[in-house]
Amino acid sequence: MGGYGGSSGKTKDKCYRDTGGKKVTDKNAIAVAEYYIKEGKYVAFLKEMPQVQRRADLSVEGIHTEVKGTSSQNPSKIATHIIEGFEQVDADNYMYPSDTHRKGRVVILSKHSSLDEAKRIVKEGYDEAVRKGAVNGEVLMFYNGKMYQIN
Repeated sequence: MGGYGGSSGKTKDKCYRDTGGKKVTDKNAIAVAEYYIKEGKYVAFLKEMPQVQRRADLSVEGIHTEVKGTSSQNPSKIATHIIEGFEQVDADNYMYPSDTHRKGRVVILSKHSSLDEAKRIVKEGYDEAVRKGAVNGEVLMFYNGKMYQIN
């Protein structure tokens, strides 16, 4: 059974709260969280921490997950999203003892016009991010309600 880690749970208007009690407004993060909840995963929206750089959007059964929405046709822009996503995931590790550091996940929420186009562009962006040595975990693509493995 999946769960949601916010303080108020879901209501009729799907009001989600992060781990600090603030209302979640990121529609991309909400869409991905709802996917994982339907899959039976425990999901928590992570509170932004003012003393560190931006952090991941979600914790999905303990895996910190950053969601980046895009419709860009430029693979280099996708690579930038992946690199920024892992920077945010890595920022979470600095908040915890080094023996608990772990790899995270970046989900590219594709707003491309077709699945084939999305797979091609996201894969090219992923390959570029790998060449730059910036991939430190799993990269997935969320398209039309389904999750696709990129790496």
